[in-house]
Amino acid sequence: YPGAFPDNAGPRLTEIGRQVFGEALSRPGVKAFWWPRFLDVVAWFVAEENARRNAGWRTLATEGVGAMTIAAPAGAFRLTAKADRIDCDASGRLVILDYKTGVPPSEPQVASGLAPQLPLEAAIALAGGFDHVPTAEIAELAFLRLRGGAEPGERVALVKQPPAELAARALAGLARLVAMFDRPATPYRSRPRPQFVGRFSDYDHLARVKEWATGEAGET
Repeated sequence: YPGAFPDNAGPRLTEIGRQVFGEALSRPGVKAFWWPRFLDVVAWFVAEENARRNAGWRTLATEGVGAMTIAAPAGAFRLTAKADRIDCDASGRLVILDYKTGVPPSEPQVASGLAPQLPLEAAIALAGGFDHVPTAEIAELAFLRLRGGAEPGERVALVKQPPAELAARALAGLARLVAMFDRPATPYRSRPRPQFVGRFSDYDHLARVKEWATGEAGET
């Protein structure tokens, strides 16, 4: 439903959720904890969507695939993305949304390049790189945080800098990064930003992280 929602949107989404949860709903923990949170999300989401759509918003793409090419020292570099959702407001400006069930990145993290997903998607959109999405001004970059509970949902918009500025900065940062890795001497570090590393990394085994972590301080 890219435009107005049907009157039975809440019950329909609830039924879809029941089908997806499936046999998991027979587990007491899921039924007592996760299912009520999902129902909270349904109520918030339908109310939020109805308000936006009644104001003239509509959805242009969900899981929209986009791409653009940037010049690099070793040849053209192709940037691809899958946007959770792209809307347009009543004036035709684009809104790029990313769904989160956990804590979304902070504005400083986005602006500094530590969380470049939305700005890079904005850069692709500004270049006309998403299928079925017209090239247009971007009105908003935002996270839709869906978690249930006392605060079932939240729209977290990036408001401190214009979307086009964030897009240009992220694209410039990507170009610098690609140029750096086009140099054969550039090392591929398994943990380039240790303060943001989770419990597991795809490259820890290659860097022998566990082996080095068991060594005594000062050993070589």
